[in-house]
Amino acid sequence: MKRLLRQIFLAAGFLLGALCPAAVPPPAQLFPKDTVLLATVPNWTAARAGFEQAPYGRLWADPAMRPFREKVESALIEQLMGDLEKDTGIKVADYLPLLQGQVTVALIPRPAGTSPAAGAERALVLLVDSGDKSEVLKQRLSEARQKLTEAKKALKSERIRDVEFTTVVLDPKEMKANSKARSKERASKAAAAAKDAPKAPADGAGKDKDKDKDKDADDDDDDGDSDDATAGGEPRKIELSFGQVGSALLVTDTLKALEPLVAVMTGGSAPLLAENEDYQASVTSGGLHDANAYAWVNFASVFRTIEAGADKIKPQANAIGVDPRKALAALGLQGMKSLAVSARQTPDGEFAIFTLGVPEAVRTGLFKLIAVEPKDSGPPSFVPADAVKFQRWRVDGPKTWAALEAMLQQVSPQLGGFLQMSMAALGKDRDPNFDFRKSFIANLGNDLISYEKAPKGRTLAELADPPSLTLVGSGNADQLVAGFRAAAGLLPTGAEEPKVREFNGRKVYGVKLPAGMAGSSESVLEFAASSGFVVMGSHPATLEEFLRSAEGTGKSLRDLPGLADAAGRVGGMSQGLFGYEDSREVARAKWEAFRQGDLAKMMPVGTGAAQVRSVKEWVDFTLLPPFDEVSKYFSLTVYAGSWDAQGFSVKAFSPRVK
Repeated sequence: MKRLLRQIFLAAGFLLGALCPAAVPPPAQLFPKDTVLLATVPNWTAARAGFEQAPYGRLWADPAMRPFREKVESALIEQLMGDLEKDTGIKVADYLPLLQGQVTVALIPRPAGTSPAAGAERALVLLVDSGDKSEVLKQRLSEARQKLTEAKKALKSERIRDVEFTTVVLDPKEMKANSKARSKERASKAAAAAKDAPKAPADGAGKDKDKDKDKDADDDDDDGDSDDATAGGEPRKIELSFGQVGSALLVTDTLKALEPLVAVMTGGSAPLLAENEDYQASVTSGGLHDANAYAWVNFASVFRTIEAGADKIKPQANAIGVDPRKALAALGLQGMKSLAVSARQTPDGEFAIFTLGVPEAVRTGLFKLIAVEPKDSGPPSFVPADAVKFQRWRVDGPKTWAALEAMLQQVSPQLGGFLQMSMAALGKDRDPNFDFRKSFIANLGNDLISYEKAPKGRTLAELADPPSLTLVGSGNADQLVAGFRAAAGLLPTGAEEPKVREFNGRKVYGVKLPAGMAGSSESVLEFAASSGFVVMGSHPATLEEFLRSAEGTGKSLRDLPGLADAAGRVGGMSQGLFGYEDSREVARAKWEAFRQGDLAKMMPVGTGAAQVRSVKEWVDFTLLPPFDEVSKYFSLTVYAGSWDAQGFSVKAFSPRVK
C-alpha cells in the first residue's frame, strides 16, 4: 500500500512539473559568482503593494497630485514608450502585467570572444518573472517577433540548451535621429500651444526670451551631438536577445552571457553568486535577505577595471608628480570589496541600509578618515527643537588629520611637502612664534556637529543658504579658535584680519567668504569658542542663539516626541554617527520653490538650456498642489552609522505617519 501511494505521489509530482513551470531561483541562486552588479526587486507584486501603502505611494495617488501625475505619466507613455513602439511596434504596456515575481538587472562578465556592445566590457541582463502568466509571456514574445519582422528589423534565432532566443539588431544612429525628430515635433507643438495661450503679465516678458534661448540651445545641441562609434567612425550596432525559460523573460545584449543562467534554470549547475563571500557578507550586514529591493556591487571587480585603466596613464611630469597607481593605493579603494543598498517596508515605516564592505585588516586611506568611534552621537541639549536637520560624527580629529596627511604624502610626496610647508607658515605673519599644529591640530577633539533650520523665506538665495551651524569639539576651544583664525589665511580673502565683535561675553570672529562658499553671494563666516566647541556659521542670529543656549532657555531637539523610538530602530544614538531630518519641513521649502515654475534657476549650476527644456517636456512643477495639501505624507527620518570587522554601514528609518 505504501509503495502504491509513493508511486502515485511521484507520478503526481512529475505531472505537476510538466504542467507548471519551475519557480525562478532567487538572484543569488541564479546569477554567476563573478557578477559585477545586481539590482533586484525579489517580488514585484509584493513590492508594488508595499509601495501603494507607503507614504510616497499614497502621495503619488492623492487626488491633489492628479494634474502633475497625469503630465508625468503622459510624457512617459508618449516619449519613452511611444518612441519604442514607433521604432519596433512593441507596446511596453502589454508587458507590464507580466511583472509578477522577480525583476532583476545585472552586469556580468562578458564571455571571451564576444564583441562588446557599444564598447562595454560586461554584459547587461534583464530578468522578469511572469509568475503564473508564462503562457501570456509566450504569446507576447511571439507577437514581438512578428512586429519586429513587420518593422523590417534584422532578426536571427539561436538556441541555448534547447531554449530559443531571438536577436534583433538595432541601429542607434537611426534611433537617435528618429528620437530627435519626434522631440522637435513635440517642441513645435508646445510652441504653437504657447502662442495660443493667454499672454503673461509684463514682468514675465523675460521668460519668452528664455524660451527662445532654450530653442536656440536645443538646435545647437542637435548639431553638436556625437554617437558612440567604432574605430571606423560608424555607430556600433546594438544586438538585443530575448527568450523565455519557464516563467522568466530574459533579455541581454550578449547572448552567450546567458549560458550559465540558462544552465541553472534548466537543471544544470554553475558557480553562483551565493558562493561569493563578499556577497554573503553584504547579505548579513545589508539586510538583503528580507529587502523589498536591493542593489549590490562587486567593487573588487570594478577596482580591477579602474586599476587596469590607471596602468595606461603615464605619471604626470610636473611639480605635483601624481602616479595613478600610487594614488589609487593611497585612497585605499583596493580594500573595498563591495557596496550595497537595500530598502524594506514595514507597517511601522520604511528602512534603508547602505553598506561598504571594507574588512578591518585592509582598511586604509579614505576609510581611515571616516573611522567613527562608538560614542554618544545624539543631539546635545543646545540643539534647538526647530532644527530641521542634525548630524553628529564622533571622529578623532588628530588621527583623522594624520591619516589625511599620510594619504596625501603617498599620493604625491611633493603634494604632502607643500601641505606641511603651508601649515608651517600659517599664522606667522601675525605671530612669528605661532605653531599651527599645536594650536589647531592638537586641539581638535572627537566631536563634529552640524544642524540646520528651515530657510527664512522662499527666494532661491534663502533656499540655498538656510540658517545653520557647524561645531568642532575641543578640549581647548580658545586655542582652537586661534588655529581657525590662522587657517582663514588660506582663503582668497585671508589677507584681511578677521573682524572681532563681542556677544554675551564671547569674542566672535568674522572672515569674508568668496561668493559660492555660503549661499549665492559673498558672506561672512563667524566663529567663536563656547562650551567646549568652536562654533561657526554665516547667520549671526543663529550663532547668537547658540551662545545664549548655556542659559538653558528654549526646547531641545533631543526631547522631540518619537525621536528616541525612531533612533532605536537604527541601533540607537551611541554608534558614532547619528543624523535626523524633519522631512516635512525640508520638503516644504523645496516643494514651494519648484511650484514657482522658475525651473532654470532651480537646476544645478552649469545646467544648459537644452537640459532644462528636456525636463520641462517630462514634468510641470507648477501643477503641484500647495504643500499643505500633501504634507501629511511626510514624517521624520533618522540614520545611524557604525563600523564593524566587515565594514561600514548606515541604517535609516522613517516612521509612518499614523
